[in-house]
Amino acid sequence: MAELKYFLRYFLCLPSLSGRTAVIAGMAIMAAMVVIELTFPTRAQGAGPHVHGVAALEIALDGATMQINLNSPLDNLLGFERAPRNEKERETVRTMTSKLHQADNLFIFTPAAQCRLGAVRLESPLLPSELLMPRSSSGSDKSKGAKYDKDDRSSASSPLPRGSTSSASMPSATAPVGGHTEDHAELEATWNFRCAAPQALQDIDVRLFDAFPGLRRLDAMIVGPKGQSGAKLSPASTRLKW
Repeated sequence: MAELKYFLRYFLCLPSLSGRTAVIAGMAIMAAMVVIELTFPTRAQGAGPHVHGVAALEIALDGATMQINLNSPLDNLLGFERAPRNEKERETVRTMTSKLHQADNLFIFTPAAQCRLGAVRLESPLLPSELLMPRSSSGSDKSKGAKYDKDDRSSASSPLPRGSTSSASMPSATAPVGGHTEDHAELEATWNFRCAAPQALQDIDVRLFDAFPGLRRLDAMIVGPKGQSGAKLSPASTRLKW
């Protein structure tokens, strides 16, 4: 986007262009800039630091399998953006982990769809992996969950079309700058659900704002049988229409 602005400034200063031609060309370039900003808002902001209070939510439905992915700055969820330094901060991470593993309380589906939570995966470069596991998890539970997670991630990721704004295909808003890994102050959560009657799914009430007051806006994208759509959620507007 910055390159386009510089090009526009240079283009309008060329002496070989008449005033009218320069104005028309400039308007065309500005129109293109607006289209890029509206079509690829995340990509346009990706070069800068992530925004506190804002997170990305992706929902993909493929048959009876639904995958929900959250990518958020840690500050939204913990109140700090680094590895925990003491027991109080480690307990804060455990509390966050407990909330994220109880996704039945975070996503309320149309009851007739009968969607049930399967595997949950939490990942963050700054947090110890043991603090991202549910406290009650046993070896057998982990094994079962890992198999379900592998199957569901494969099937639920398939609806994302080429060229979509999936975080997997975009530069991270927290990508390292100058090689500093501390810029990876984010968490990615992936939930897998199975819906007995996916055709009955009409909406999803997203209650992440209740669980995490530091979260102020969710940039949501839905991919399903009806195509791709997007929405911006806030504490005052938490429902996604299917």
